[in-house]
This record gives sequence, C-alpha cells and structure tokens, in this order.
Amino acid sequence: MEKENLKAQRPERDNSKKNRKFLLKLLLFVVLIAAYINYILPQYNKGYDAALIDKVERVESIDEPKIVLLGNSNVAFGFDSALIEEKIGMPVVNMGLHAGAGNAFHEDMAKFNVGEGDIYVLCHSSFADSDNIPDTMAYWSSLENHYHLWRLIRGRDIPAAAKGFPVYLKKSLALYASGTGNQEIAGVVHNRSSFNEYGDIGLYREGSLDNFTDTVAPPPINDIMVSRINELNAWLTERGATLLVAGYPVGNGSLTVAPEEFMAFQEELERRLDCTVISNYVDYMFDYTYFWDSNLHLNTEGAKIRTEQLIADIRRWQEKGTDMHMGEDPYTDIVSDVNLVRITDISEYLEALERGKDRYGILISVRGGAGTALNGDVVEGLRALGLEAALQGQEQAGYLAVALRGEPASEQTGDQLPEASGVLDPEGRALSYQIRSGRAVSSIRLNGREYSRNEDGLNIVVYSMETGRVLDEVSFEGDQGIHGLLFDQEDNAVE
Repeated sequence: MEKENLKAQRPERDNSKKNRKFLLKLLLFVVLIAAYINYILPQYNKGYDAALIDKVERVESIDEPKIVLLGNSNVAFGFDSALIEEKIGMPVVNMGLHAGAGNAFHEDMAKFNVGEGDIYVLCHSSFADSDNIPDTMAYWSSLENHYHLWRLIRGRDIPAAAKGFPVYLKKSLALYASGTGNQEIAGVVHNRSSFNEYGDIGLYREGSLDNFTDTVAPPPINDIMVSRINELNAWLTERGATLLVAGYPVGNGSLTVAPEEFMAFQEELERRLDCTVISNYVDYMFDYTYFWDSNLHLNTEGAKIRTEQLIADIRRWQEKGTDMHMGEDPYTDIVSDVNLVRITDISEYLEALERGKDRYGILISVRGGAGTALNGDVVEGLRALGLEAALQGQEQAGYLAVALRGEPASEQTGDQLPEASGVLDPEGRALSYQIRSGRAVSSIRLNGREYSRNEDGLNIVVYSMETGRVLDEVSFEGDQGIHGLLFDQEDNAVE
C-alpha cells in the first residue's frame, strides 16, 4: 500500500520539478532579452528628449535654494535662464521638454532634489488632460535605459508605457542595426546639444514663420489637472518649497480672441488652484513675429521679452506674495495695447495711437504715393501724433515718419526714395531702425529685421517704449487695415 502511495506521489513531484525548470528557463530567457535590450540602448542619446538627462543632473547638483521652470517645449524655447539667475539671485534650471510626454510628466520633474526655499514655476499651455501619456515615443526616448529617470514613471502610467515600449524598441533596434543611433539630426535645432547648461534652447533663433492658422484662445481647465496641480502644491509645501503658476506665450494677432477672454481664464485658474498665479496672461500676449517654428516656441528676441516679464512677475510676488491682478500690474495699458491688432478702421486706429502716443514708438512708411494714402482725415490723425504731415504738392512722393512718445524723431517726403535711420532707446534698450518709402517699396526695419507689410498705402509699425515689444504691424490701403506680417515675403528690395 505504501509503495502504491509513493508511486501516486511521484508524478506530482515530477511535475513540480518540470515547472521549476520551465520557470528557470523562462527567467533566464527574460534576463537574456532584458540584457540584450539594455545592451543596445540607448539609441536616442543625442536627441532632443535626451536633454532630460542633463536637466536632472543640473537640478540634482544644486544644494542651495533654486528656481525650477516646469512645462513643455514652450518653456524650453521660452526663457533666458541666465538672465533670471542674474536678476533674481538664485540658480535656475529649465526643465521644459516635450508636450508629448504629458503634463503630469513635467509636473513630476519637480520631485528631483527638492529643497527648502526652492521656487517651482509651472508654465503649462494647457490645463485640461486625461492624466495619460499623449506620445509614448516622446516618453520613452526621454527615459530609455537611464534608470534613475524611471522615477518619473507613475504606477498608473505602467500599462500605457508598457504598451508603447515595443514601438520604441522596434525603432531602437532599427537604429542599432543600421548603425544610425545616437546621432544628431542635421540641420535642425531639436538636438540635445541645442540646450545650454541651464536647460534652455540656447541656439540663436531669428525671424518667424506663419505658425498661426487657427483661432488662438485660452485653454480649457478640468478637474483632473486642477487636482493634480493642487496635490503637487501640497507635496512641495510640505518640503518647504513653493509652487507658482506663470503665463505661457500667447500669439497676439488677427486670429487671437480678445484679451478679456484670457482675463476670465486667469480668474478661473486663480479661483481653482491652491498655489499662486503670478502672471497676468495678457502680459504674455506677444505679436506673432516673436514666435519661431511653432505657435508656442519663441524666437530669441521673444524669449528675452518673456524672460523680462517673468522676472517682473517673480519680483512682484516676492514683494506681495499674492495672485496677480490687473489693477496691480505696472503696465496698466496692456489691454489697450494688445487690442491694437483688432482695429481695422484707420480713423479708430489713429485715435488709439493718439491715446497711447506717450508710450509708443510709431514708425510709418508709405508705398505708392503719399497723396493716395494720406487723405485729410489721415493727415489730421498724423498731426495728432506730433507729426507735421505737410504734403502739399507732394501727392506722388514717398512719405515716412517716426514719432517717439509723441515727439517727431524723423519725417521726410520727396520724389526720391526717402530714407531715415536712428535709434529707439526705451528704458535703456538700444534698438536701431531704418525706414524707406517709395512708389514700389515700404521698408521698416528694427535691428535689421523687416516689419513693414510692404503693401500699397500706409504701413505702420507700433513699438511699446515701456516693454520693448513690437505691438503691431498694419497696412491701410484706404480706410481698412490688415494686420500681421506677410510671412512669405522676402527681404524688401529698394528701388
């Protein structure tokens, strides 16, 4: 009987032994596969997303209180961190990267090396999401096999990350097999080497493209993001750090909704968030010409202007510690200024310029003959700006003028090609201008860059002497104006 029982038990022991062998083989196979994958990775080590490695290294190297900028590529392409560091007196790290990784990914970058006295400035361009990973390729090409970065993988992200990993791995295998991995993309700025030591895109970016084809409006706000940001605020507060929300760059032009809509958006954001909103979003409404290769990426000039605005916002917060409100903004006429691009009637436009003439640099160039462009009402409007507009007998001549804070700096008319040049100096900013006017040309250059629409009639460029920004470029042929640059125009040739 005992022998029969032993025989009956042997198959169970044999099966258990076989199972253990199978599991060991499976484990060995998994280990070998993992080792192979780890061996071939990384393959995107010189790509744009790999800049995360350097950003984290910098933030972890700073032991004193610091300023950390958080957000997607609007942050990477939007700041001069060295200038912030100089003016505020704290080391700065720009953690901005890629919208494809998701808002939560950028928020969690705040959790590296948090110290007491740290200031985290969150510059989201959207405030509504599903708390997921929008683009797993952007996600994995940031992390690869840099395991110390894997702390950015949240538990809830594991299924989506695992689902997207095979796509990333397939592309990595193709790069490895062809020997083309870990290489920069020639001729573009989207490389790891394009970032400077602070984490900014450090390469000089000049000019702008026509990136605005859809309506520009405030982003929606949903409970998912509000709760997540409030949780981050509580987490940072427990560690002696501060979370602030600041503006993102908003293109201001013919496709942009009225500033009052951004003011309403800001009020809702202040009401729903526990952390301080330090910016008036209207302050971040920049002329389209300050944007570079997308409607969130600023060129170098635009990034400097945005940086100066953020510095002013941080200083005001350091002094008052409260949310920003329009009544506390030293730039009290900002709504009037951003509304210039919405005025299409020439009489209304000249009246708006007269109201703000003490704050403006107004540059004017006529193409096609002054007599055609400047009727009696227009002449009176120009005189209200401090100009003489003496055009008797000069109907076919060119005409140009520059008025600075209500005073004429230059005014010329003539049958030959009138030209003028000089320097605008608002608040210590040196900015050169060169203007030409003629029957077939209108040119208004600031620091060598063309701003005239070069259309028949009256071409006007308005510059804020307070903030150092171009506010508008407009052309009037008759009574109706069209705003914005002609992005497909080449540099204007002179006669």
